Amino acid sequence: MGKASRTSIGFIDWPELDQNLWRSATTKGDFLSPDGRAARWVPETKLQVGKGYGKWVFFLTSIVALPSENRISPFDRVTKDRLRAYVDLLTKQGLASQTIASRLTDLCEALRIMCLSCDLTMIKHLISVLNKRAKPSRNKAARIKHPLEIWAAALKAMDDAETSDELTPLHRSCAYRDALALGILALRPIRLKNLAQLTLSEHLTHDGSRWQCSFSGWETKDKKPLHFALPTDIEFVTRFERYLTVHRPVLLRDLHNTSQSRPVSQLTGPLWISIRRSRMSRQSLYWNTCRISERLFNVRLNPHLMRDCAASAMSSDAPEYILAAARILGHSTLTTTIEHYEQSSMLAAGAHLNDFIGQLQAENNSVDNKEDLFDLPFEQPFEENEEELE
Repeated sequence: MGKASRTSIGFIDWPELDQNLWRSATTKGDFLSPDGRAARWVPETKLQVGKGYGKWVFFLTSIVALPSENRISPFDRVTKDRLRAYVDLLTKQGLASQTIASRLTDLCEALRIMCLSCDLTMIKHLISVLNKRAKPSRNKAARIKHPLEIWAAALKAMDDAETSDELTPLHRSCAYRDALALGILALRPIRLKNLAQLTLSEHLTHDGSRWQCSFSGWETKDKKPLHFALPTDIEFVTRFERYLTVHRPVLLRDLHNTSQSRPVSQLTGPLWISIRRSRMSRQSLYWNTCRISERLFNVRLNPHLMRDCAASAMSSDAPEYILAAARILGHSTLTTTIEHYEQSSMLAAGAHLNDFIGQLQAENNSVDNKEDLFDLPFEQPFEENEEELE
């Protein structure tokens, strides 16, 4: 496989003027000078916008606008023709329409913080046009699953992992860990960043009756503290504490503690352990969640989609609590919850379809000649959906 073509230029190779403007914009001031416009951005936002601006710098280099314009204000390098050519370049790179709109948003944000008096109307208009024309690259609604359906599949996957004769003990523990992570995301859909942060005796504590999870304001996206309890039903607690006492020590290669049955309330360190005996990265959690969900459901359920599933289930099963869904998901407004995550019509449609097929099956079982009623193999695909958890 050939080496991927370069599509971005790193910060160190930006024009010196751009580097200085970026540093000033992203640096906190001292007692005599104000903070830069992006001084309070979280590292992830700085990284995202910086990478996006690096793609613009690459484009300017490819059309030989740089380095001849190195000393010109970044905003003065922007023209309508160049924006049109930039969109064409991103399109030829195979980017989806929504992704192209995001790249333009990165450019707009970078210029906004670096060039304080620039008029960004033209770029914002282009972003608006792109967003209106954008078509989702994947049909999100078709991938929405009820959290309890996901949890039921995760339960079975954990049991299958422990009884598999094809896996080594270490890989059994890896499989168990991934299924548990999928299940926790279904029941408590926190952001991927916070999922990866989970640390025993810090974010996760046991109060004698249940597991409590807490994040301080500086650890959450909306800068507000987040606190919730993990499920208390026996199925969840048994599987969760089995991971802590059996599989996590295997991943840590700490079998001594397994045999001693150390109290779970005294455990410390990262919750999710990689095969290398260290804290799992966000990227690993992301891809492992996608991989196991594809195996279980034939569709990719990435960690962020779990939040859609949760909001959809809440608005479908208990619409009176949709305000609570906004807070659970860490949204500052209900509008965000409804616009981005509410897919309850898909869940409702699936439920009605299951009910309808169940009625057909009941009628089918009541007649002697079963093939006269219908001949579609409905039964098998829906057997697993009959299992509900309290």
